[in-house]
Amino acid sequence: MFVSTLAYTAALLGVTALARPAQRSAPNLKFEISLDEGIINGTSVDGHIQLLLAPAGTDPLEDTDVTSSPNFFFGQNVYSFGTGAPVTLSGGNGVDTEKGVYGFPNVSISEVVPGEYSVQAFMNVYETVTRADGSTVSVRFPCGDGAPGVGGYGTPITSLVNITVTGQEQTVKLVFNNVTESEEFTGSEIGGCQQGNYEDTEYLKYVKIRSDVLSAWWGRDVFVGANVLLPFGYDANNTEKRYPVVYSQGHWPGEQGAFRYPAYLQGEFASAWDNGTIPATNVSEARETPKLILVTFRHENAFYDDSYAVNSANLGPWGDAINDELIPYLDTTFNTIPEPYARIQEGGSTGGWESAANIIFRPDLFGAAFSSYPDSMDFHKHQDIALYTNKNAYVNDDGTPIASIRAFENGTETVLATVQQENHWELTFGTNTRSIGGQWDVWNAVFGVQGVNGYPLVPWDKVSGEIYPGAVEYWKHMDLADYVTSNWDNELNLGEVLKHRIFVYVGTEDDYFLNEGVAQFQGRVEAKGGSDWANFTYIEGKGHGGRYNLLDPWVYLELLETWVQDHSPEGKTPLTASLTAPTSRGNKFEDVMAYGGFQAALARQAPPEIIEGNIATSGRWDPGVVLQAQWIVNGKPFGYTFSVDQECGVAFSGAKSGCSLQISVTGTKRGYVTETRVSNIVTIS
Repeated sequence: MFVSTLAYTAALLGVTALARPAQRSAPNLKFEISLDEGIINGTSVDGHIQLLLAPAGTDPLEDTDVTSSPNFFFGQNVYSFGTGAPVTLSGGNGVDTEKGVYGFPNVSISEVVPGEYSVQAFMNVYETVTRADGSTVSVRFPCGDGAPGVGGYGTPITSLVNITVTGQEQTVKLVFNNVTESEEFTGSEIGGCQQGNYEDTEYLKYVKIRSDVLSAWWGRDVFVGANVLLPFGYDANNTEKRYPVVYSQGHWPGEQGAFRYPAYLQGEFASAWDNGTIPATNVSEARETPKLILVTFRHENAFYDDSYAVNSANLGPWGDAINDELIPYLDTTFNTIPEPYARIQEGGSTGGWESAANIIFRPDLFGAAFSSYPDSMDFHKHQDIALYTNKNAYVNDDGTPIASIRAFENGTETVLATVQQENHWELTFGTNTRSIGGQWDVWNAVFGVQGVNGYPLVPWDKVSGEIYPGAVEYWKHMDLADYVTSNWDNELNLGEVLKHRIFVYVGTEDDYFLNEGVAQFQGRVEAKGGSDWANFTYIEGKGHGGRYNLLDPWVYLELLETWVQDHSPEGKTPLTASLTAPTSRGNKFEDVMAYGGFQAALARQAPPEIIEGNIATSGRWDPGVVLQAQWIVNGKPFGYTFSVDQECGVAFSGAKSGCSLQISVTGTKRGYVTETRVSNIVTIS
């Protein structure tokens, strides 16, 4: 979960609260965008154009946050776009989001309020790849930039121009005449600009390796990296002296040191770490810094700034790449203790979910997880959405809008953005969950399975918010509460294996309602294992953020160091081999793909069928596909087309016996190619 800027002070309580006044509009406003020679490789590309209109005199990229940006955002896919005919962006109605314009906070360019603007266009150029499971997708692979949704390194941009929107017929011409440059790539580094490139310091080392499993799955070279902070006194040649490792999960760290301190390279923390001494305070005497190796991961990818550190059907085997390729490489490169008891997972928000998921899926590899304000651990409350029971993700059944971001002041809650607003904003950055930096989109990609179109099978319609229960059902393998309780006392034996190894902290006023998912998880595991099965801390009145239990950083590191000591073979409560056996390993990539990969998507499809006399079924389609049927008698259409629900029976009447009967069903869905399937042919009796 990104921590968005909390800049709005007004309560945005309606689902369209961010929309600008449209009393005056520009119904004939068009933007004609062309491409200079030499800006792209080849003659043409597929991609997504993003057009940003900012207040005059401001940089459109200065503030692109959904809660605070004054910009108008518009997006449109382009196909075979080259230096020939320009593409025109105009209008927009929210219906054809694959080929037309979609905007936020107003859907249509025609709704831009006349006035003075600074305008710039950007393009995410897509690379089309066929993955190992046979699915073909077009996506942007990031370039050491942390995968921003707009303006990433290596993307075409137009010059920034100032315009006056008149409200009359008007065409603004823009030209892609430059490309953003990578600050982290000089041309000689391993893996090019992937995962960034940085210079080592005495204690901070940067590692990057090619992942065989990811490269094989994506059909192109894919790299994964780590930032490794070594303890004071570390001697690479002294292999007898070995250290526990804390793996800190979360967003793109860039050049930051491990453990995600924003200013590791300067300040008191850096000074203490480099000197090996924690300074004395009014509550403690000076003491040695903990002797731990601290690691963060660099795993930007085509859907987000990190992979969520698990295997998933849309992103691929990132869990295996990190846990079975990168960590073993770190173990051979640095003087680690390569045992589960000496490997700790920790992180907050996105990293909170990742750290919890890694101990839950890989108790054979890690000893414990200290998870702070984690993303939804139980999808009964996905943020504030009752995902399993609601009909819509944007409004509750009583019609009230569902908030996504909130803030509290003097005990009063202010809604900063709704789920609808965030999803509509993401849609301007890319269709088919390709906003890259979009939080809801990456959840769809990681938690969901593949659709038959190769992209994530979305749990709801991005425009209307209509929830597809059939798609939500496929999320359960990533519902951590459901996974743990479903495997409590079977061959995985998670009830026994994970006992006392999960530590969770969250504020009761979390900005993103993540305390609700934690409470759901707690209720379900404690119903099985009692109140001491895991450790939960709720801090009253605390919002999103902070270290675990709001501890001082040194106190926290000492807590982790103590956990390792206590659970070592010589400790008070050793982590026995029975608790780290390979038999408890989950999230195996072969299982993930069998459950949710492209071949599984194909297998769940079925054509319509006449099953008995004049009774036909509509067939099986992906959730959310809208169906129109047509009877065919003696090879010709008979009667009118009519709507039909998925897998429902429909009876035919009106033709004489002896005639041939068939049914044709056409399916449509946002992001899918319209498809018509026909049934078998029978003779009417």
